[in-house]
Amino acid sequence: MELMYSSTRNDKVKLTASQAILKGLADDGGLFVPERIPALDVPMDTLADMSYQETAYEVMSRFFTDFTEDELKDCIKKAYDSKFDTPEIAPLVDADGAYYLELFHGPTIAFKDMALSILPHFVLPQKVHTAPLRDCRTGSAQFLHSYPQP
Repeated sequence: MELMYSSTRNDKVKLTASQAILKGLADDGGLFVPERIPALDVPMDTLADMSYQETAYEVMSRFFTDFTEDELKDCIKKAYDSKFDTPEIAPLVDADGAYYLELFHGPTIAFKDMALSILPHFVLPQKVHTAPLRDCRTGSAQFLHSYPQP
């Protein structure tokens, strides 16, 4: 079943994950949120033995239902790779009995790398978006085609 997204200010407009990603903010200024939070039906013991990429796929596949398995796995593979300075991507570290998830191993050494590393890969050729833009010189409507950058 496809998970749809709606604005935090108007739940009448429904978009797929890829449509919401490409749109950014809703027309009413709201943020796009999923209609429901999907269950993660993978046992914790199984998740504990998975790589970061495998765990990312299990979680993201519940939210990005309009992406095929191959598309999503390709996005994950390209996003969470050698740009990170550790193969674990986000290692769980034991510090005197307290466990910390280190989210600073990405290219900018900030936790935002976890989310923003994958964002450009979500703009797939199969999901190309055409958006009308106004030419600031003439006022005429032009069209912008968004394609992923190499």
